[in-house]
Amino acid sequence: MLESNWLLAAIPLLPLLGFLINIFFVKRERDAGYIASGAVLLAFVVALIAFVQLASLPAEERRMQVVLWEWINTGDFRIPFGLLFDPLSAVMTLLVTGVGGLIHVYSIGYIHGDVRPVRYFAYLNLFVTMMLLLVLGNNMLLLFLGWEGVGLCSFLLIGHWFDRRSVPPGINPAGAAVKAFVVNRIGDAAFLLAMMAIFAHFGTLTFYEVAVNNGVIEGFLEHANEINGLTFSIPGQSFLVATGISFLLLIGVTGKSAQIPLFVWLPDAMAGPTPVSALIHAATMVTAGVYLMARTHSIFELSSATMGWVAWIGALTAFLAATAAITQWDIKRVLAYSTVSQLGYMVAAAGMGVYAAALFHLLTHGIFKALLFLGSGSVIHGAHENQDMRKMGGLREHMPWTFWTYMIGALALAGIFPLAGFWSKDEIVAYAWTNQQTPIFILLLLSSLLTAFYMGRQVALIFYGQQRDTSYQAHESGRVMTVPLIILGVGSIIAGAMNLPGDYTGAHLLTSWLKPVLEEEAAKFGFTEFTLAVIATLGAVGMAYLGWRFYTNNAAKIKAGGKDPLYHYSGDIWDAMEEAWYFDRIYERYTVVPGFKRLANFMARIFDPEGIDGLVKGVGWTFTQLASGLRAIQSGYVRTYALLFLIGVVAVLGYLVMIG
Repeated sequence: MLESNWLLAAIPLLPLLGFLINIFFVKRERDAGYIASGAVLLAFVVALIAFVQLASLPAEERRMQVVLWEWINTGDFRIPFGLLFDPLSAVMTLLVTGVGGLIHVYSIGYIHGDVRPVRYFAYLNLFVTMMLLLVLGNNMLLLFLGWEGVGLCSFLLIGHWFDRRSVPPGINPAGAAVKAFVVNRIGDAAFLLAMMAIFAHFGTLTFYEVAVNNGVIEGFLEHANEINGLTFSIPGQSFLVATGISFLLLIGVTGKSAQIPLFVWLPDAMAGPTPVSALIHAATMVTAGVYLMARTHSIFELSSATMGWVAWIGALTAFLAATAAITQWDIKRVLAYSTVSQLGYMVAAAGMGVYAAALFHLLTHGIFKALLFLGSGSVIHGAHENQDMRKMGGLREHMPWTFWTYMIGALALAGIFPLAGFWSKDEIVAYAWTNQQTPIFILLLLSSLLTAFYMGRQVALIFYGQQRDTSYQAHESGRVMTVPLIILGVGSIIAGAMNLPGDYTGAHLLTSWLKPVLEEEAAKFGFTEFTLAVIATLGAVGMAYLGWRFYTNNAAKIKAGGKDPLYHYSGDIWDAMEEAWYFDRIYERYTVVPGFKRLANFMARIFDPEGIDGLVKGVGWTFTQLASGLRAIQSGYVRTYALLFLIGVVAVLGYLVMIG
């Protein structure tokens, strides 16, 4: 047990040590990169050892908990600083440290020559530490600490180039960082309320029972059914307690996992360095909401109303973001909206109650989307920091390694057989059909077809035809950047094997592994599912080819700053899709400018200087005047002191007369 305790504690401790060493002792760029990368890769090795130990246990005993100390103990409120390593947290830990380690290595080449490389690597390590606390915490408060920690690191890393007024495609990094921070606070406020409600009804925030200081802290997930049927009332309406808690958690999910209506921060988050986009906005932070729903699924499943909201929000987000991705010219912005769309699939799957399918897509997406983001970084690096796809074309001849790995990632995202995305995405779509969720099925299927189209479009614009802007000479990236691409490319090919359907060798491995936590049976794979898989694959191939063919044939019409060839056929609809259906503009006009900015200006220009500063200065001025008056009395003249003595005697006699 002692060895297991040290193993679990070492997983988040290693990147934390990397952060501390870099922030306090390291000055050189190369040293910072090696220390940061080594810390995360070593954490991956330790996590792999812990995973093997966990797998050696019987399925019903696969839960390792270690309490490092009792964090809070006041009255009935007891919170351990404890780590939980079970099948769910194990797969998340391997994803965070494995993909995170490759991104750290890639960053050594990508960030070379940056003005703040040591700070960059330190923040990357801190982010991984916080993400590991999020997925390994054995209680809601520790999970929330990691939740807020990744939000802080997101703010710091998105704003890494805070001294630049603008980065492509015209985003202010400091503004994008603030936007991400503020939007996420909306969801976080709901998360806090959910935690308060959980403690009010269960008396604990710990997930499962754990021994602490010769005592025991109960776990609320083991007693979730105790709130089944309980209601609370607001004027004129009664609600299930489970609905209230799960809906508050859902609001938190919409913020962190970029769902309608709080998805607007993620596209602008592309203002950060590209490896940051790969780490935070593809493989780790944005998946925290999906992890939260899987961890607390026993609460969500007590409310059919919330589950319906979850499914619809996920499906609508998947479709809306897919339509927005079609219209973008910035290489990273296409992938940003694609991430929002794929997160919608995961959320929709959770809303339909197939958490294993949601986590399957989370894991495969984390691999091939990290590949695509890092591939886009390689393209940007090779194209001399150009991100506008209208200025690209023909790059496959100059960047062969980037081209082939990017093609693998694009085909995986499009859901082409036999790559990873085919298995995970089609499982969600098939479940929607076989369980009579027809509207959800239609939205997800259309989103899948649109995904294939915009990836065909992107590949055509970047790699095919002739280079449209000849002001730069494209070149392949160095090995430190291409080797992680190759590893992720291999992962994108084979990752689907972790949860194959049907009766194949190794079928349903992930579902079986997660069963002790999710208590979910493997989905059936019959003739209907096979037919849907064939139809979805043929549709994806056809739409990908259509996107590729249309933009290779119309390459001559594509000019820097010009409109898309499809704009001629769609007009205002195209404009609406390009603006993500005006969510940002609506917020800016009706919330940000009249509310948030005016309040901030009032606080900064009036309340703070006139109110707070005025109060502080007023207190000081009052005591200064009192001191000046007392100083005037201390004149040194005997007659003045005699007069004061007389006044005092008269006052005392007067008081005695009044009370006597």
